[in-house]
Amino acid sequence: MKTENSIAFEKLVSARPVLIGCRRAGEVIPGFRRNLILHSGPELEFGKMRGPHRKGVVGAALYEGLARTASEAEQMIENGEIELAAANDWNSGAPGSGITSYSMAVLVVREANSGIIATAPPIEGAQGGGLGGWGVYNEEVKTNLDRIAGSYAPLLDAALAAIGGIDVVELFSAGLQMGDEEHTRQVATDNLFFSKIFNGVDQIDAASEEKFRLLRFLQSCRRFVHHVGCASAVASLKSASGVAGATLVTAMCGNGVEFGIKTSGTGEQWFTAPAPVFNGHYFSPENGPAESSPWLGDSSNVEAWGVGGMAAAAAPALLAMRGETLEQGIAQCREMARVTCGVNPHFAIPTLGECAPAGILPERVVETGITPKMHGGILSRTTGGQIGIGYARTPLDCFGKALSCFGR
Repeated sequence: MKTENSIAFEKLVSARPVLIGCRRAGEVIPGFRRNLILHSGPELEFGKMRGPHRKGVVGAALYEGLARTASEAEQMIENGEIELAAANDWNSGAPGSGITSYSMAVLVVREANSGIIATAPPIEGAQGGGLGGWGVYNEEVKTNLDRIAGSYAPLLDAALAAIGGIDVVELFSAGLQMGDEEHTRQVATDNLFFSKIFNGVDQIDAASEEKFRLLRFLQSCRRFVHHVGCASAVASLKSASGVAGATLVTAMCGNGVEFGIKTSGTGEQWFTAPAPVFNGHYFSPENGPAESSPWLGDSSNVEAWGVGGMAAAAAPALLAMRGETLEQGIAQCREMARVTCGVNPHFAIPTLGECAPAGILPERVVETGITPKMHGGILSRTTGGQIGIGYARTPLDCFGKALSCFGR
Protein backbone atom coordinates (compact mmCIF):
# COMPACT_ATOMS: atom_id res chain seq x y z
CA MET A 1 0.00 0.00 0.00
CA LYS A 2 1.36 3.40 -0.99
CA THR A 3 1.90 6.03 1.69
CA GLU A 4 0.93 9.67 1.24
CA ASN A 5 4.58 10.65 0.75
CA SER A 6 5.19 7.91 -1.80
CA ILE A 7 2.22 9.18 -3.82
CA ALA A 8 3.52 12.76 -3.72
CA PHE A 9 7.06 11.58 -4.50
CA GLU A 10 5.87 9.59 -7.51
CA LYS A 11 4.15 12.69 -8.85
CA LEU A 12 7.34 14.69 -8.35
CA VAL A 13 9.78 12.35 -10.09
CA SER A 14 7.37 11.54 -12.91
CA ALA A 15 6.83 15.23 -13.66
CA ARG A 16 7.68 16.24 -17.24
CA PRO A 17 7.99 20.03 -17.45
CA VAL A 18 8.08 21.30 -21.03
CA LEU A 19 9.17 24.80 -22.04
CA ILE A 20 6.33 25.82 -24.35
CA GLY A 21 6.56 29.57 -24.75
CA CYS A 22 7.69 33.07 -23.82
CA ARG A 23 5.02 35.76 -23.48
CA ARG A 24 4.09 38.77 -21.38
CA ALA A 25 3.21 37.88 -17.79
CA GLY A 26 -0.20 39.52 -18.01
CA GLU A 27 -1.12 37.22 -20.88
CA VAL A 28 -0.25 33.90 -19.24
CA ILE A 29 -0.54 34.20 -15.44
CA PRO A 30 -4.24 33.76 -14.54
CA GLY A 31 -5.67 36.67 -12.56
CA PHE A 32 -2.54 38.81 -12.89
CA ARG A 33 -3.18 42.55 -12.89
CA ARG A 34 -1.17 45.62 -13.78
CA ASN A 35 -0.87 46.95 -10.22
CA LEU A 36 0.49 43.62 -8.90
CA ILE A 37 4.24 42.97 -8.62
CA LEU A 38 5.65 39.56 -7.74
CA HIS A 39 8.86 38.93 -5.82
CA SER A 40 10.82 35.87 -4.71
CA GLY A 41 10.48 34.15 -1.35
CA PRO A 42 7.55 34.20 1.06
CA GLU A 43 5.41 37.34 1.01
CA LEU A 44 7.14 40.25 2.75
CA GLU A 45 6.06 43.74 3.79
CA PHE A 46 7.68 46.51 1.76
CA GLY A 47 9.17 48.13 4.87
CA LYS A 48 11.11 44.95 5.70
CA MET A 49 12.52 44.36 2.22
CA ARG A 50 16.26 44.49 1.57
CA GLY A 51 17.94 46.36 -1.30
CA PRO A 52 17.31 44.01 -4.28
CA HIS A 53 13.62 43.56 -3.47
CA ARG A 54 12.95 47.12 -2.36
CA LYS A 55 14.62 48.59 -5.44
CA GLY A 56 13.10 45.92 -7.65
CA VAL A 57 9.44 46.47 -6.78
CA VAL A 58 9.90 50.22 -7.09
CA GLY A 59 11.60 49.71 -10.46
CA ALA A 60 8.74 47.50 -11.63
CA ALA A 61 6.22 50.16 -10.62
CA LEU A 62 8.13 52.69 -12.72
CA TYR A 63 8.42 50.26 -15.62
CA GLU A 64 4.66 49.67 -15.65
CA GLY A 65 3.97 53.41 -15.52
CA LEU A 66 2.15 53.05 -12.20
CA ALA A 67 4.23 55.86 -10.70
CA ARG A 68 6.33 58.71 -12.07
CA THR A 69 9.02 58.74 -9.39
CA ALA A 70 10.54 56.29 -6.92
CA SER A 71 9.10 58.21 -3.95
CA GLU A 72 5.63 58.15 -5.51
CA ALA A 73 5.98 54.38 -6.11
CA GLU A 74 7.00 53.83 -2.49
CA GLN A 75 3.98 55.80 -1.27
CA MET A 76 1.61 53.85 -3.54
CA ILE A 77 3.04 50.54 -2.30
CA GLU A 78 2.69 51.57 1.32
CA ASN A 79 -0.90 52.70 0.65
CA GLY A 80 -1.76 49.41 -1.02
CA GLU A 81 -2.45 50.98 -4.42
CA ILE A 82 0.37 48.84 -5.77
CA GLU A 83 0.16 45.26 -4.50
CA LEU A 84 3.05 42.91 -3.76
CA ALA A 85 2.89 39.12 -3.64
CA ALA A 86 5.10 36.05 -3.43
CA ALA A 87 5.85 34.71 -6.91
CA ASN A 88 5.52 31.09 -5.76
CA ASP A 89 1.92 31.75 -4.69
CA TRP A 90 1.28 32.62 -8.36
CA ASN A 91 3.09 29.56 -9.81
CA SER A 92 6.09 31.67 -10.71
CA GLY A 93 9.63 32.05 -9.44
CA ALA A 94 13.10 33.11 -10.46
CA PRO A 95 16.64 33.57 -9.14
CA GLY A 96 17.49 36.59 -7.04
CA SER A 97 14.77 39.19 -6.59
CA GLY A 98 12.33 37.32 -8.83
CA ILE A 99 10.64 40.59 -9.78
CA THR A 100 7.81 40.02 -12.25
CA SER A 101 5.37 42.66 -13.45
CA TYR A 102 2.44 42.65 -15.87
CA SER A 103 4.28 43.74 -19.03
CA MET A 104 7.49 41.77 -18.54
CA ALA A 105 8.20 38.68 -20.63
CA VAL A 106 8.12 35.34 -18.83
CA LEU A 107 9.15 31.83 -19.83
CA VAL A 108 6.17 29.47 -19.83
CA VAL A 109 6.49 25.85 -18.71
CA ARG A 110 3.71 23.24 -18.71
CA GLU A 111 3.97 20.04 -16.68
CA ALA A 112 2.72 17.36 -19.05
CA ASN A 113 0.96 15.09 -16.54
CA SER A 114 -0.97 17.63 -14.48
CA GLY A 115 -1.21 20.46 -17.01
CA ILE A 116 0.11 22.89 -14.39
CA ILE A 117 1.58 26.06 -15.89
CA ALA A 118 4.52 27.84 -14.25
CA THR A 119 6.55 30.87 -15.26
CA ALA A 120 9.80 32.72 -14.63
CA PRO A 121 11.19 35.90 -16.16
CA PRO A 122 14.10 35.13 -18.51
CA ILE A 123 17.63 36.29 -17.83
CA GLU A 124 18.09 39.72 -19.36
CA GLY A 125 20.97 39.03 -21.72
CA ALA A 126 23.90 41.35 -21.49
CA GLN A 127 22.08 43.09 -18.61
CA GLY A 128 22.61 39.97 -16.50
CA GLY A 129 20.09 39.84 -13.69
CA GLY A 130 18.61 43.24 -14.55
CA LEU A 131 15.25 43.97 -12.96
CA GLY A 132 13.95 40.39 -12.77
CA GLY A 133 17.05 38.96 -11.09
CA TRP A 134 18.91 41.74 -9.33
CA GLY A 135 16.18 44.34 -8.85
CA VAL A 136 18.12 46.90 -10.91
CA TYR A 137 16.14 49.47 -12.91
CA ASN A 138 17.26 52.35 -15.10
CA GLU A 139 16.68 53.57 -18.67
CA GLU A 140 19.04 50.97 -20.11
CA VAL A 141 17.22 48.17 -18.28
CA LYS A 142 13.85 49.58 -19.42
CA THR A 143 14.95 49.59 -23.04
CA ASN A 144 16.22 46.05 -22.71
CA LEU A 145 13.00 44.81 -21.07
CA ASP A 146 10.95 46.41 -23.85
CA ARG A 147 13.14 44.74 -26.47
CA ILE A 148 12.85 41.34 -24.78
CA ALA A 149 9.06 41.49 -24.38
CA GLY A 150 8.33 43.18 -27.70
CA SER A 151 10.81 41.47 -30.03
CA TYR A 152 12.67 38.47 -28.63
CA ALA A 153 9.79 36.89 -26.71
CA PRO A 154 7.41 36.57 -29.70
CA LEU A 155 10.19 35.05 -31.81
CA LEU A 156 11.21 32.62 -29.07
CA ASP A 157 7.55 31.74 -28.51
CA ALA A 158 7.14 30.94 -32.22
CA ALA A 159 10.38 28.92 -32.29
CA LEU A 160 9.26 26.82 -29.33
CA ALA A 161 5.87 26.22 -30.96
CA ALA A 162 7.61 25.12 -34.15
CA ILE A 163 9.48 22.32 -32.36
CA GLY A 164 6.68 21.39 -29.95
CA GLY A 165 8.48 22.80 -26.93
CA ILE A 166 11.57 21.54 -25.12
CA ASP A 167 11.42 18.68 -22.62
CA VAL A 168 13.36 20.13 -19.67
CA VAL A 169 13.87 16.79 -17.90
CA GLU A 170 15.51 15.42 -21.04
CA LEU A 171 17.59 18.61 -21.37
CA PHE A 172 18.79 18.58 -17.75
CA SER A 173 19.42 14.83 -17.78
CA ALA A 174 21.86 15.34 -20.65
CA GLY A 175 23.48 18.34 -18.93
CA LEU A 176 24.13 16.33 -15.77
CA GLN A 177 26.09 13.86 -17.89
CA MET A 178 28.27 16.71 -19.15
CA GLY A 179 29.41 18.34 -15.90
CA ASP A 180 26.51 20.59 -14.88
CA GLU A 181 24.61 20.32 -11.60
CA GLU A 182 21.80 22.51 -13.03
CA HIS A 183 21.78 25.29 -10.48
CA THR A 184 25.00 27.30 -10.49
CA ARG A 185 26.74 25.54 -13.39
CA GLN A 186 24.94 25.09 -16.72
CA VAL A 187 27.64 25.54 -19.33
CA ALA A 188 26.84 22.34 -21.24
CA THR A 189 23.07 22.65 -20.84
CA ASP A 190 23.07 26.16 -22.32
CA ASN A 191 24.77 24.79 -25.42
CA LEU A 192 22.30 21.91 -25.66
CA PHE A 193 19.42 24.37 -25.34
CA PHE A 194 20.87 26.61 -28.03
CA SER A 195 21.15 23.73 -30.49
CA LYS A 196 17.51 22.78 -29.90
CA ILE A 197 16.16 26.32 -30.17
CA PHE A 198 18.26 26.94 -33.29
CA ASN A 199 16.14 24.33 -35.09
CA GLY A 200 13.00 26.13 -34.01
CA VAL A 201 14.27 29.54 -35.07
CA ASP A 202 15.18 28.10 -38.46
CA GLN A 203 11.53 27.10 -38.98
CA ILE A 204 9.74 30.32 -38.06
CA ASP A 205 8.41 32.85 -40.55
CA ALA A 206 10.57 35.88 -39.82
CA ALA A 207 13.23 37.97 -41.51
CA SER A 208 16.73 36.55 -41.31
CA GLU A 209 17.97 39.59 -39.44
CA GLU A 210 15.28 39.14 -36.77
CA LYS A 211 16.28 35.50 -36.36
CA PHE A 212 19.94 36.44 -36.03
CA ARG A 213 19.11 39.08 -33.41
CA LEU A 214 17.27 36.51 -31.31
CA LEU A 215 20.10 33.99 -31.61
CA ARG A 216 22.70 36.62 -30.71
CA PHE A 217 20.61 37.57 -27.68
CA LEU A 218 20.33 33.96 -26.53
CA GLN A 219 24.06 33.47 -26.99
CA SER A 220 24.71 36.50 -24.78
CA CYS A 221 22.66 34.96 -21.97
CA ARG A 222 25.00 32.98 -19.75
CA ARG A 223 22.89 30.34 -17.97
CA PHE A 224 19.67 31.14 -19.84
CA VAL A 225 18.48 27.65 -18.90
CA HIS A 226 18.76 28.46 -15.19
CA HIS A 227 15.55 30.47 -15.44
CA VAL A 228 13.98 27.66 -17.47
CA GLY A 229 14.92 25.35 -14.60
CA CYS A 230 13.32 27.66 -12.04
CA ALA A 231 9.96 27.58 -13.83
CA SER A 232 10.30 23.83 -14.40
CA ALA A 233 10.96 23.17 -10.72
CA VAL A 234 7.87 25.16 -9.73
CA ALA A 235 5.71 23.22 -12.21
CA SER A 236 7.11 19.87 -11.04
CA LEU A 237 6.78 20.64 -7.32
CA LYS A 238 3.26 22.04 -7.73
CA SER A 239 2.28 18.81 -9.51
CA ALA A 240 3.18 16.95 -6.30
CA SER A 241 1.18 19.31 -4.08
CA GLY A 242 -2.25 18.61 -2.62
CA VAL A 243 -1.71 15.05 -1.37
CA ALA A 244 -3.46 14.98 2.02
CA GLY A 245 -1.10 13.93 4.80
CA ALA A 246 2.04 14.15 2.66
CA THR A 247 4.93 16.06 4.26
CA LEU A 248 7.06 16.13 1.08
CA VAL A 249 8.49 19.60 0.44
CA THR A 250 6.92 21.39 -2.55
CA ALA A 251 8.58 24.81 -2.31
CA MET A 252 11.81 26.29 -0.90
CA CYS A 253 12.24 30.05 -1.34
CA GLY A 254 13.94 33.03 0.33
CA ASN A 255 13.34 36.78 0.35
CA GLY A 256 16.56 37.94 2.02
CA VAL A 257 14.82 38.19 5.40
CA GLU A 258 12.89 34.95 5.73
CA PHE A 259 13.23 31.54 4.13
CA GLY A 260 10.11 29.45 3.66
CA ILE A 261 9.01 25.99 2.63
CA LYS A 262 5.67 24.46 1.64
CA THR A 263 4.60 20.83 1.86
CA SER A 264 2.30 18.72 -0.29
CA GLY A 265 -0.27 18.13 2.45
CA THR A 266 -0.52 21.76 3.54
CA GLY A 267 -0.81 23.29 0.08
CA GLU A 268 0.15 26.95 -0.19
CA GLN A 269 0.90 27.54 3.50
CA TRP A 270 4.39 28.92 4.24
CA PHE A 271 6.59 27.77 7.12
CA THR A 272 9.33 30.31 7.66
CA ALA A 273 12.53 31.00 9.59
CA PRO A 274 15.29 33.62 9.26
CA ALA A 275 16.98 33.41 5.85
CA PRO A 276 20.35 31.60 5.96
CA VAL A 277 23.68 33.22 5.11
CA PHE A 278 26.10 32.00 2.47
CA ASN A 279 29.45 30.29 2.58
CA GLY A 280 31.50 30.39 -0.57
CA HIS A 281 33.83 32.09 -3.01
CA TYR A 282 33.69 35.85 -3.60
CA PHE A 283 34.67 37.33 -6.96
CA SER A 284 36.51 40.29 -5.43
CA PRO A 285 38.51 40.73 -2.19
CA GLU A 286 36.41 43.86 -1.61
CA ASN A 287 33.38 41.65 -0.94
CA GLY A 288 32.73 39.20 1.85
CA PRO A 289 30.04 37.83 4.17
CA ALA A 290 29.20 41.29 5.52
CA GLU A 291 28.22 42.47 2.04
CA SER A 292 26.25 39.35 1.05
CA SER A 293 22.49 39.14 1.26
CA PRO A 294 20.96 36.25 3.18
CA TRP A 295 19.30 33.77 0.80
CA LEU A 296 17.22 35.69 -1.70
CA GLY A 297 15.53 33.92 -4.59
CA ASP A 298 13.32 31.06 -5.68
CA SER A 299 16.06 29.13 -7.44
CA SER A 300 16.24 26.94 -4.32
CA ASN A 301 13.17 25.20 -5.73
CA VAL A 302 15.49 23.31 -8.09
CA GLU A 303 17.11 21.76 -5.01
CA ALA A 304 13.75 20.38 -3.85
CA TRP A 305 13.24 19.09 -7.40
CA GLY A 306 16.49 17.08 -7.20
CA VAL A 307 19.34 19.03 -8.83
CA GLY A 308 21.80 21.67 -7.62
CA GLY A 309 23.10 20.62 -4.21
CA MET A 310 21.35 17.29 -4.56
CA ALA A 311 23.51 16.64 -7.63
CA ALA A 312 26.75 18.22 -6.39
CA ALA A 313 28.93 15.32 -7.58
CA ALA A 314 27.86 15.94 -11.18
CA ALA A 315 29.91 19.17 -11.38
CA PRO A 316 33.59 18.69 -10.43
CA ALA A 317 34.51 22.04 -12.01
CA LEU A 318 32.01 23.89 -9.81
CA LEU A 319 33.25 22.10 -6.72
CA ALA A 320 36.83 23.09 -7.56
CA MET A 321 35.79 26.71 -7.99
CA ARG A 322 34.42 26.63 -4.45
CA GLY A 323 37.59 24.97 -3.14
CA GLU A 324 35.96 21.56 -2.72
CA THR A 325 36.87 18.13 -4.07
CA LEU A 326 34.88 15.57 -6.00
CA GLU A 327 34.96 13.36 -2.92
CA GLN A 328 33.25 16.12 -0.96
CA GLY A 329 30.64 16.43 -3.70
CA ILE A 330 29.93 12.70 -3.52
CA ALA A 331 29.69 12.91 0.27
CA GLN A 332 27.22 15.78 -0.11
CA CYS A 333 24.96 13.67 -2.35
CA ARG A 334 25.11 10.81 0.16
CA GLU A 335 24.22 13.21 2.97
CA MET A 336 21.26 14.64 1.05
CA ALA A 337 20.00 11.10 0.41
CA ARG A 338 19.46 10.76 4.16
CA VAL A 339 16.73 13.42 4.16
CA THR A 340 14.93 12.55 0.92
CA CYS A 341 12.22 10.11 -0.08
CA GLY A 342 14.27 8.54 -2.87
CA VAL A 343 16.06 9.47 -6.10
CA ASN A 344 14.92 11.04 -9.34
CA PRO A 345 15.48 8.27 -11.92
CA HIS A 346 15.86 10.84 -14.69
CA PHE A 347 18.77 12.66 -13.05
CA ALA A 348 21.71 10.25 -13.14
CA ILE A 349 25.09 11.42 -11.80
CA PRO A 350 27.97 9.74 -13.67
CA THR A 351 30.60 10.30 -10.98
CA LEU A 352 28.27 8.83 -8.36
CA GLY A 353 26.97 5.87 -10.34
CA GLU A 354 23.53 6.69 -8.93
CA CYS A 355 20.68 9.15 -9.45
CA ALA A 356 20.28 12.41 -7.56
CA PRO A 357 18.33 12.39 -4.27
CA ALA A 358 14.89 14.03 -4.47
CA GLY A 359 11.78 14.55 -2.39
CA ILE A 360 12.84 16.28 0.83
CA LEU A 361 11.00 14.99 3.92
CA PRO A 362 10.80 17.33 6.96
CA GLU A 363 10.65 14.41 9.41
CA ARG A 364 14.00 13.12 8.19
CA VAL A 365 15.51 16.58 8.36
CA VAL A 366 14.36 16.99 11.96
CA GLU A 367 15.36 13.46 12.99
CA THR A 368 18.87 13.69 11.56
CA GLY A 369 19.50 17.41 12.02
CA ILE A 370 20.73 17.43 8.39
CA THR A 371 19.38 20.41 6.47
CA PRO A 372 19.47 20.65 2.64
CA LYS A 373 22.70 22.19 1.36
CA MET A 374 21.63 24.55 -1.40
CA HIS A 375 23.88 25.85 -4.16
CA GLY A 376 23.45 29.45 -5.29
CA GLY A 377 24.84 32.78 -6.37
CA ILE A 378 25.77 35.24 -3.62
CA LEU A 379 24.06 38.61 -4.09
CA SER A 380 25.02 41.96 -2.61
CA ARG A 381 22.63 43.05 0.13
CA THR A 382 22.83 46.64 -1.18
CA THR A 383 23.16 46.60 -4.98
CA GLY A 384 21.59 43.19 -5.63
CA GLY A 385 24.37 42.27 -8.08
CA GLN A 386 26.09 38.89 -7.90
CA ILE A 387 29.34 38.99 -5.91
CA GLY A 388 30.15 35.29 -5.57
CA ILE A 389 29.02 31.67 -5.62
CA GLY A 390 28.55 29.29 -2.74
CA TYR A 391 26.02 27.44 -0.66
CA ALA A 392 23.69 27.85 2.29
CA ARG A 393 21.85 25.45 4.56
CA THR A 394 18.06 25.59 4.74
CA PRO A 395 17.07 26.67 8.29
CA LEU A 396 15.97 23.74 10.46
CA ASP A 397 13.04 25.62 12.03
CA CYS A 398 11.11 25.62 8.73
CA PHE A 399 10.83 21.85 8.85
CA GLY A 400 9.89 21.69 12.51
CA LYS A 401 7.08 24.19 11.98
CA ALA A 402 5.81 22.23 8.99
CA LEU A 403 5.75 18.97 10.96
CA SER A 404 3.72 20.59 13.73
CA CYS A 405 0.83 20.95 11.29
CA PHE A 406 0.82 17.20 10.91
CA GLY A 407 0.73 16.69 14.69
CA ARG A 408 4.38 15.61 14.91
